[in-house]
Amino acid sequence: MIEKLIFVVFFWCYLIRTYFVHFHHKRYLKQVPKSILFLENFPIENAGYQYRAKKWADIINAHGFRSEVCTLIEDKAEFDRAFRVGNQISFFIKSIRLRFKQCVYARNFETVIVRRELLLFNDYGNLFMDKFLLKIHDNVILDFDDDLSAAKGQPKKITNGYGKIMLEDGNKFNNTLRLYKRFIVASDYLKQKVLLENPSLPLENVLVIPTCVDYDKYKPKQYPSTIENITFGWIGGDHNYPLLDTLLPVLNQLAEKHRFKLLVIGGNEYKRDVNFEIEFVKWSLETEVENLYRIDVGLMPLKDDLRSKGKGGFKLLQYMGLGIVSVASGITINNEIVDHGENAFLANLVEEWKEILVTILENKVDFITIGNNAREKTIRNYTFNNNSVKYLNFMQHRNSGLG
Repeated sequence: MIEKLIFVVFFWCYLIRTYFVHFHHKRYLKQVPKSILFLENFPIENAGYQYRAKKWADIINAHGFRSEVCTLIEDKAEFDRAFRVGNQISFFIKSIRLRFKQCVYARNFETVIVRRELLLFNDYGNLFMDKFLLKIHDNVILDFDDDLSAAKGQPKKITNGYGKIMLEDGNKFNNTLRLYKRFIVASDYLKQKVLLENPSLPLENVLVIPTCVDYDKYKPKQYPSTIENITFGWIGGDHNYPLLDTLLPVLNQLAEKHRFKLLVIGGNEYKRDVNFEIEFVKWSLETEVENLYRIDVGLMPLKDDLRSKGKGGFKLLQYMGLGIVSVASGITINNEIVDHGENAFLANLVEEWKEILVTILENKVDFITIGNNAREKTIRNYTFNNNSVKYLNFMQHRNSGLG
């Protein structure tokens, strides 16, 4: 309770100081033309950091821009420690201080891109930091690849006293969408969400850029004519393990007649009581591609809910970009990525999953052709090279409705 009280006092001191700095010290630094600052939340060894910030920063620099990525914690081990029991308040205090400094530093840049949310996992303060940044900078873009309102279970009513004192926002993400004037989103579904929350926003102020892959330099997976023991595979973060769990009953049934293995590439170890082999490999950026090559069939099961509908399909693109045959739930963006039966497979009902997986296990699928088709479509539509012109044009043109 004492820690919470200290946090409340510190929080309000910083809130007052933030606005004081803006209203009483309006000396703006000169912005550097063609310069972009990414305000990231996650550590360097994180897929979101790499594929929606760092890799774009590298491309931007190669085209004569100046770009930089600032995050809250660079080291993954330190990031993990910050969210252990008892460490959250300390992290919130440090992140507020650091993010405030980064917002002030952002005045040196022509464009600022906020990744997902300005204060990570911190819904307190009625968006005070976002409002501060938007006051001192007139060209801020919000970039996101997931529906965070669905992930947070928002909108929700704040009933506890601590939350009320701290001005906890029970609809933080949707309210954020009403504040910003420019957006980069991963799918048309997310674009429509922005326009629903911000109906006066010009269409050209929302750019759809998928979470791209850069597998152009890698050869597609080489399939033999037949595969004796198929390896199903899944890649993702711990928080998405429950989605993989939904497919385990189907795999258990199939294991009664067929032999296969499930390779899981993730964060914390994935252990389940099943009647087939599960091999776990810890994800890292350095070994990601070599481990993906070990997968014969990539899996992307989703639930038919708002959280799944708001996903960007990146897992599917990782498989298809390397020419790996894939099976995914037919939800929102997956329906755009996949041409069923040509470059991957879509399944929704349990029986559909079973039918497709049995066909695969019985080697009745042309792995080589489907894998090549998957690779071609990904290279054509979902790579950094393919989307770089749109991205750079959006950076250089401040669209209408910016005030």
